[in-house]
Amino acid sequence: MQVKFFCPRPILQTITIFQGWAVSRHVRFSHWLGVLAMLALTGMPAYAVTFSAPMDNSVWRLEASVFECRLSHAIPNYGEAVFSHRAGERVSFYLDSWHRPMRKGRAEMTSEPPPWRIGAAVQELGSVPVSGGRQAVALQGPLPSSMLAQLYGGMQPTLHRLAWYDSKQPVAVELSPVNFQPVYQQYVGCLSQLLPVNFDQIQRSTVLFDTGKSQLRDDALETLTNIVIYVKADPTVSTIYIDGHTDNRGRRLANRELSKERAEAVRDYLQKRGLPTDMILLRFHGERYPVASNSTATNRARNRRVTIRLDKEESFDS
Repeated sequence: MQVKFFCPRPILQTITIFQGWAVSRHVRFSHWLGVLAMLALTGMPAYAVTFSAPMDNSVWRLEASVFECRLSHAIPNYGEAVFSHRAGERVSFYLDSWHRPMRKGRAEMTSEPPPWRIGAAVQELGSVPVSGGRQAVALQGPLPSSMLAQLYGGMQPTLHRLAWYDSKQPVAVELSPVNFQPVYQQYVGCLSQLLPVNFDQIQRSTVLFDTGKSQLRDDALETLTNIVIYVKADPTVSTIYIDGHTDNRGRRLANRELSKERAEAVRDYLQKRGLPTDMILLRFHGERYPVASNSTATNRARNRRVTIRLDKEESFDS
């Protein structure tokens, strides 16, 4: 953790206290004492508490699998910064810490040059929400990708917020670019190996059918192919439940038979693609369980369906 003394613009001198030692940047010791005295008279805080990894201990780690590429950075005395790219999703970012110094509200994120990049400009990346939970900052959308690009370019994404314990105390959390590039290259390689979908996306799937038909449509084939790819990669999936349905057009007995044919079409496709028969449980219900009223053509199209549900085997702690 660093404690950075600063003064308001246009005075640009900065004093850094690191591990109990004062280091003067661009000003004499006697000069910054005067600066601190001025800040004391104005009632402004004289320093920002900054959490960052020192150059000689900046560590980036990659945890790679076909399900997730997880890029993490240890921040001493704070916790961990994590970029998580799950299969089938965009990259997300969060700060994980039991020590939550930042006040709830909104923090400003900047991209700042490290000390050795003299002359590089600070860039504003935007305002982000800060919660009171363990993951005080959790980001989706384009900003995590922008942060990765800044790190790859040698910049420091930095969050600025006031402390929860003092409305005048600035707090900053920095991500160091030191040792980032080699691990980032491995991260990019991990992305190319990700599955097309994750479990949450296909745990419950639905494929639709044309009126009176049991043939699989092109959009159904895409869904079923993703299910096959995922199940082959995840040995914890134990059962696949297949349930066939129809709309209310036609006779009940005929609809029951049609729902069976639709369920069998899905089962046969999964089996032909290599999924074991003994993990598939097939059921058919005719028109008994509509998901929408059959009063309109749009709703009837929703009812002409087969649902596929994946179950994982239960795990018990030893």
